[in-house]
Amino acid sequence: MTTHRTSHRHHPLRRDCDRYHDRLCACLLLLLVLALAVIPFLVGRSTYAAAMRTAAEQSATRHQVVAHTAAEAQGTSSGLGDQWAPVRWTDDRGVSHLGLTEVPGDTPKGGTVQVWVDGKDRIVQPPTTRQEALTTGCFTGMVAALVLLLAYLGARAGLVAAVDRKRYEQWAAEWRVVEPLWSKRLHR
Repeated sequence: MTTHRTSHRHHPLRRDCDRYHDRLCACLLLLLVLALAVIPFLVGRSTYAAAMRTAAEQSATRHQVVAHTAAEAQGTSSGLGDQWAPVRWTDDRGVSHLGLTEVPGDTPKGGTVQVWVDGKDRIVQPPTTRQEALTTGCFTGMVAALVLLLAYLGARAGLVAAVDRKRYEQWAAEWRVVEPLWSKRLHR
C-alpha cells in the first residue's frame, strides 16, 4: 500500500496568495542578502574615502605650533585630566596670538603646549587621522546594514499585511458561499 503525500507547496488547501507570499518573501530575503553583501561595503568605503579627503585638506591647511599658557588652567576638567587655559603663540611673521585650548590640568602658567592652528591662526582640532576615517567608514557601513535590515523588516511586514488582507477577503467570500449551506443543514 502506498501513501500519497502532498507536498507543502502543492497542498490543496494552499491558496495562490499563500504561494505568492512565499515567493515574495523569498525574493525579499534574497534582495536583503545581496544588498547586505554590497551596500554597507560601498557606503563604508565611500565614507572612508571622503574622510580621507577631508584629512588631506586639513593636513594641508593646519599646522602645529608651540604655545605657552598665559594663565593657570581653569574650568571644568574634560574627564581626562585636561582643563581650559588661555595660550599665547607667535606665528612665522612674528605676530603674537592668544587663544583658548585644553591643556593638561597640571600645566603651570607659562607652560609649553602644542596646539593646532589653521591658516588664519585660529586654534583648531588636529587633522582627522586614518584611524578616525576608518572608524567613521566602518560605522556608516554598519548603519547602512541596519537601515537595510529595517527596510527589509518593514517591507516584509507590509507584504504579510497585504497577503493577509487578501486571504481574509477570500475566506469571507468562500464563507458567504458555504455558510448558507451549513445553516440549512443545522436547521433541518
